[in-house]
Formats: sequence, C-alpha cells, structure tokens
Amino acid sequence: MSGSSPRGAGAVVALLVIIVLSPMSAQGEEVNSCCETRDFKLFLVGESDEGELTPFDFDLDEEKSFLVTPSIWGEVNIGAWSVIWGADGEYTAGTWIFNIPYEVVDATGVTANATVLIKVGGSTYESSSEIPAVYLTNSGELQVSVDIGDGEISEGEEIEISLSVQGLVFSNPGSESGIRFLWGSTQSDASLSLSFPLVHIEMKEASVKGNLAFFPIKLTSAFGNKMWSGSSGGFSIQNTEVGQSPITTALEDGVEVTFVWEIPDGFGGGSLRADFYLSPQPSLRIETDKNHQITAGVDSGGTDWYPAEEPSRIGGSELEVNIACEYDGDSIDRDTSISFDGAMSQWMRWGLDNIGNKSLGSSSWWKNLNSYSDSVSSSDKQNGRVDDSEILALQNHLTGSRADLRSFLSNGLFLDPEGIFGVNPIDFGPMDIVIDLGGSTAFNSEVISITISASYEVGEGQRQRLIEDFIRPGGNDYWAKVDLDFEISTGMLSGLGAVYSETDDISYSHRRWIVMEILFIEESGIDSEADFRIDFASPSSLVYSPLVSAMIAVFALCLAIGIALALTKRRTRVPSMIMVSVLGVLTLVIYWFGLPMQIVLGVVASSVLLVFPVTLISPTDESMEKVGGGPTKVGKVRCPSCGAKNKVESNVRPLRLDCSECRSTLRIE
Repeated sequence: MSGSSPRGAGAVVALLVIIVLSPMSAQGEEVNSCCETRDFKLFLVGESDEGELTPFDFDLDEEKSFLVTPSIWGEVNIGAWSVIWGADGEYTAGTWIFNIPYEVVDATGVTANATVLIKVGGSTYESSSEIPAVYLTNSGELQVSVDIGDGEISEGEEIEISLSVQGLVFSNPGSESGIRFLWGSTQSDASLSLSFPLVHIEMKEASVKGNLAFFPIKLTSAFGNKMWSGSSGGFSIQNTEVGQSPITTALEDGVEVTFVWEIPDGFGGGSLRADFYLSPQPSLRIETDKNHQITAGVDSGGTDWYPAEEPSRIGGSELEVNIACEYDGDSIDRDTSISFDGAMSQWMRWGLDNIGNKSLGSSSWWKNLNSYSDSVSSSDKQNGRVDDSEILALQNHLTGSRADLRSFLSNGLFLDPEGIFGVNPIDFGPMDIVIDLGGSTAFNSEVISITISASYEVGEGQRQRLIEDFIRPGGNDYWAKVDLDFEISTGMLSGLGAVYSETDDISYSHRRWIVMEILFIEESGIDSEADFRIDFASPSSLVYSPLVSAMIAVFALCLAIGIALALTKRRTRVPSMIMVSVLGVLTLVIYWFGLPMQIVLGVVASSVLLVFPVTLISPTDESMEKVGGGPTKVGKVRCPSCGAKNKVESNVRPLRLDCSECRSTLRIE
C-alpha cells in the first residue's frame, strides 16, 4: 500500500463516485416516449356481415344483434369483424380473450360450442376444439380464449375476427326460444382483448415564441388522426392542466398534437415538467412525461408546429350554429352565432396571423385581406397568435361588404349563407359582426365563435325561409359533426302564420302563448349531407296574432255557451255543455301546439255553429223526468186574497181548487 501513487488513488475514488451516482442519474430521467406494445381492446361495431373493429369506445353508439333459434341446425356464423392496420408492427405470443354479451330468450338455458377464428395478416389462429360446450343462462358474456403465436403485421393488412356456434341444445324451450348475441354499444361492448402495438408517443423538445411555449407530441399509430380525435387526452405543465385545444397536424404515420402554453408573468425561465396522457378507452390510459428547459422572451426551438403554408381545413371539425330571431310582423332581427374548432379553427387563426403574407397561394381566400396589411403592425404578423388588429381587419372586411361576408362563409367555411340566414346577405339592413377566439388567441384548434347580428324586411303575405341545410356540397370533408339550435319568437300582435317543413331529417316545435309565439329547433349530430328546409307564411291580418286569435277564441266559446244557455231553458243542457267543453279543450290544444290558425279558428267557429243542432235535439226537461221515473214538475198559483202560493197538480182546464190558507175557491182557465 505504501507504494501506491496518489494519482492511482484519485482514479479509484473518481471511479467509485461515478458508479455510485450513475443509478441516481438514471432515476432522474423522464419518460419522454411510450409505448410499443399495450394491452387493450378492439371493440366490435357495425353489421354482422360487414363489421369493424375499433379501439375507441367513442365508436360504441349503435347496438347490433344476431338471434340464433332452435330451427337453425348445424354451424351458425354469427358475424365477422375486421380492421385494416395502418402501420407495420410485431406482436408476441400470448392469449387473446374474446367477449360478447348474450341473452337467452324464452328458455331456461342453452348449451353451445363456440368457435373464434382470428386472422392477423397472413397468420390464422383458432380457439381450441377441445374446449367443452358451455351452458348459458339468462344473460351474461360468452368468453373464448385464443392462443396467439409470435408474428408480424404489415401496413395495409387486416386483423379479422369471426364467431360461429354449433351444437345448440335449449333447456325448456318455448315457442320463441333463442339466444341473442349483442355488440356495438356501451352496454353491449363486445371486444377482443389483446396485446399489440397500438401507439407510440414521442414528446419532442419545446419551442418558445414570445410569451408562448409550444410542446409538440407525436402519436404514431395505425389509426392516423383518429388516435387523437377518437380518444380523450390531456396535457399539463407543473401539474396544471393546459385547457386549450392543441394544434393538430396530420402525418403519414399518425398525427402530431402541439399544446400551447402562455408563459405567466414573472416566470423568467427554468426547468418545467410536462405530463401527457392518452386514453382511447376507459380501461387504457397511456402516460408519459418530459422535462423542458424554458426561457421566457427568448425565441428558441423549431417551428414545425407552425405551418409554412396555409393549413388544410379537412380534419373533422365540429360546427355549432345558434340562431335567435325576433319577428315583429314587418322584419326579422336575427343573431347568428357560428362556432367551430379543429382544423377549421387552425385555418382561420393561421390566416389572420398571415394578413399581408405575399407567399399566399393564388386560390387562398386570405389574399382578400392583403389591403389591410398596413393596418397590422409588423410585430403582430406571423407571431404565432391572433392580435386585436388582425381581428379588427377581418371584422371591417366582412361588415364593409355583404358580398365579402357571403364569400367568407361560402368559400372559407364551406357554408351556404342563404341556408343559414334565410335570405341573401345582400338584403341585410344594419349589420354587426363579433369574432371571439375564446380563452386563447394563440395558434391552436380552440373554438372560434363568429356572431352576425342583422335585420331584414319580410313582405306581407309572402313565404319566408327560416332555415335550410347550410353545408355546401362536399362539406362533409370539413365538418365531422353539425349541431343546430334555432329559435324565432314573435310579439303578441304578430304571428308566424302557417309553417312549412320539407324534410324528416330535422324536427321543430311550435308553441303559442297569449303574449308570444315561438318556433324552435334543437338538433345534434345533423348529417352534413342532410336536406331540410323550414319556411313560414307571413300573415296579412292581426287575426293570426297570438293575442287577437286568443281573444277571438275566448269570445266565440263564451258566445257558444251563451247561445246554449238561451236555447236550453226548457231542455237539458248537458249535451250542449259537453260539446262546447270538448271543442274548447280542443281549441286550447291546437292553439298551444301551434297548428295553423285556420284550424284554430275553424274549431272555434264550429263550437258556435254546432250549438244550434245540439240544443234542438236535446230532450226537454219533461221528457227527461218521464224517462227517469221521477215526479212531474208542478206549477204554482198565487191566491189574490191572502197571497199564498198553491200547487197546481192537474193539467185539466178550467180547474177549481181551494186556497190552502184562506180556503177561498180559485178558478184556473
């Protein structure tokens, strides 16, 4: 030991320090990518003869079934479901579990042999033929295990499942016995549980532009953009959730989502922990995280998240249209709110941020705003966010010309202006437009709302369009979901008259109150190719207004009651009162449910006219008393001497009778 050099001892100490600290450094590293193979479920959806497989519980929206009865002999094919896999991958040997709900109908139970065949690319696997028959009762789940070997799947190949049953024996069967297999809904979520490469998540390095930080995350999967749009997911910085919708960019092998975080005041820079999770189905939650070095106010990192060219509007945006109208008999005041997110929101935010961009394509709608380039400062241009000056430029452009508004809706948003507004925007009177970017002005896919307030004249006695299908042909490429909330109301002295609907694709509700009339539509998930139209005929008389028509109805019913009372002094009043009451209730019902006013007034008029024949055929009081066997109604005569009233119980004339008080003789002629 005495011969050892100090340099050698130092080397040994340094080596020991490295060995001790190395595990600590490994534990401190973040997990910035995940996950090659995962245990998950492929759900069965669609018809049995052309079913599909999907990992997204979002697709479980319609229950399907297949009924097997004792009359079917031999092997019965229940169905086949498949999915085209969009990426290369490898899978390991294991046991995959097939589950499908069932219901035993009109029988105590049923014994059956079930066979599940699974095809993965060019490989085929089948459930064991040695599995004994199962006895199924009431309702539950049929479960079949299939052993899978190691293998590979190539892009474009299919995963296919087929189910068949044979050897069915029913216990205590009835006349309608059978077994029904169910799938396709959240209650009947038939599935294949497997271990397979589903998605690879890569958290890229963050970039900073001004006071905005961008965090791109790449999702590589066989399902492209749907891996994000069909799943639930979230992103947080330092355990604080980022609520704004991310930028989505479709890739050949998946999708990239970029979350935008506004750097708070007072944060100069430092290390930040970013957490991301993705949940395609309730039983699967994929989590990953990464530490980022952020310096506020210093631009850094790449700009792959910001398109150099105008982004595509195709990408499954959701559209919500809210319309509130007031009709005063001469004109309609209309507030129309158009809200959308997704790719269409990204397109609009990018366009606003690129006002005056000389590299815009020749067909770009945003070239129409090049004349407003001088009104936007250079610091506001292409800075990754939408500034007030850019919003003002678009508002001025749209309000300055009705033709420009029409062009923006038609060529920009692929919406039919006349379908939304009911008239050509050229016919608008004073108009106001408000653009709301929601909680974030950054370049992302957060919801944008455009509210257009305008009024227009309605010709007396003319048929006026209220709403019509407003998605232009081909718009289904842009709008994945369309919601409509429409309402029009009137005052007490103006009515809607007759309402015409030319479709069964949407329904409306029409109500009348004494002080107003209202028609409203609430439709969710309208097919973008649906064909519908609703009009109303502008009435030319106050008779059709809610107040005047109600007054006429009440007056007519009171008149009918008065006539009935006058004509039934010596007749029973029950038939006429029942008739007036029934027609009165019918009038109230058709008035409240908004049926055409001609029907309301017709029922009211019939209540008056029918009083006459009903009272004439009503039996007299005397005949009713004879039929009922009761005592005959008698008259009375007053004695001129003492004033006492004496009953006259005989119809014989002339008649002599004695006064019951003074005993005077009274003579009745």
